Amino acid sequence: MAGENYRFGYKAAGDAKELVRLCKEYGLDACIVSHVMDKAQVPYNSTISNGINSKDKGQVSSTRVRHALAMGDMEYVTQLLGRKHRLVLMVNKECQCTSSRTILAPKSCLLNQPPGDGEFDQCSFLVDDVFIAECRVVLNAENLDIELYSGSVQDVIDEGQLISIEFG
Repeated sequence: MAGENYRFGYKAAGDAKELVRLCKEYGLDACIVSHVMDKAQVPYNSTISNGINSKDKGQVSSTRVRHALAMGDMEYVTQLLGRKHRLVLMVNKECQCTSSRTILAPKSCLLNQPPGDGEFDQCSFLVDDVFIAECRVVLNAENLDIELYSGSVQDVIDEGQLISIEFG
C-alpha cells in the first residue's frame, strides 16, 4: 500500500505506477491511495517546520505524523491518523513491575515511535489487543512508566508478550 506520490529506489526513480507494475510482475497486490489532506493544518514552530516538506500542500504524511508525535501533540496525531496512536512494547527481562499497578520499561522495548517525552493521562493499557485498564504514561529519555488507574499488571503480563498503550 502506498500513496499516489510514493517514490522509491535509487534517487527516488520509482513511482506508484512502477510499484504497481513490479508487484504485478512478481505476483503481489499493490494498492495506491489518494492524498489525504490535513484539515487542521496545525502550524509548526520553526524548529519543527524544518522537517516538513513545504511542497506537501497540507497532505497527511508520515513526516507530519512523526513531527506531531515528537511534539507530544496526541490530539493532532489522532486527527492525522484518523485513529488513536498505539505504542507497542515487547515485554522482556528489563521491564519491571515496580508495584501492582505500575510498569517501568526501557525505551529499548518499544516496537514503534513513541510521542515526545512528557506525561500522558487518560491512556488505555492493552495486553494482546485486549483492554485491561485506563492508565497514565510518563516518557523520559530512557524509560516509559505506565501506571494503571485500577487493576493489577502483575497477573496479566509475561516475558515475550506484547503490551500496548493507546493515547487519547
